[in-house]
Amino acid sequence: MRETIDPSGEVTTAALEESILLPQLGCPAGKIGIAVGEMLEQSNRAAIITSFDLLDLHANERVLEVGLGNGGHIAYVLDQAARLRFTGIDLSPTMIAVARCRNAAFVRDGQARLEIADVTAMSFAEASFDKAITINSTYFWPDLKAGLTEIRRVLREDGTLVIAAITPDAAIDMPFAEYGFTVHDATALEAACVAAGFDRIGITRFVEPLSDPPQAYGPREFYLLRACAV
Repeated sequence: MRETIDPSGEVTTAALEESILLPQLGCPAGKIGIAVGEMLEQSNRAAIITSFDLLDLHANERVLEVGLGNGGHIAYVLDQAARLRFTGIDLSPTMIAVARCRNAAFVRDGQARLEIADVTAMSFAEASFDKAITINSTYFWPDLKAGLTEIRRVLREDGTLVIAAITPDAAIDMPFAEYGFTVHDATALEAACVAAGFDRIGITRFVEPLSDPPQAYGPREFYLLRACAV
């Protein structure tokens, strides 16, 4: 394994081999996981902002994010409307620990709740949330329909779901498949949403802006799906 150490002594992702980096994307762990979380925070910034814009948050709403990573965007989300309550779950204990540290004031004040949890088995009561979002996490779910069904359970009727996921065309040149990623096309995403209890489904495409310096595989194209719980 090759790691790059910056002057502060922290691990960076610049020289990590794909066989080390890619398995970390679904559940970052340890020092490498912290570096991966920081990389994902930066590389997904445009998709995160665009996805939350589509979610269209309003005052007093309860929002759930599945797969929140290191939580570097939580302050941005809470600034979108007054008195929002944010709940984020992630499979990674490392990511939840980092997110709790970065957002300690929000957690202390009750604005943010950050928990280790699996999307297919959340502990929240039915209709706990007004809106839900998941960005670049569906690839790692063992069962897309089961995850969406559980999200539907914890959403109120007429609650809104937003999914951001890379398109198969954009993923074709990326070395995902051999590391357990499942990239769904628009038909599969829509069908799973319908089966899970969602309606009024709209899917658009978003191409992230060019980065500086450019990413190895960018710019990437994403599906942005918006659906309503029925």
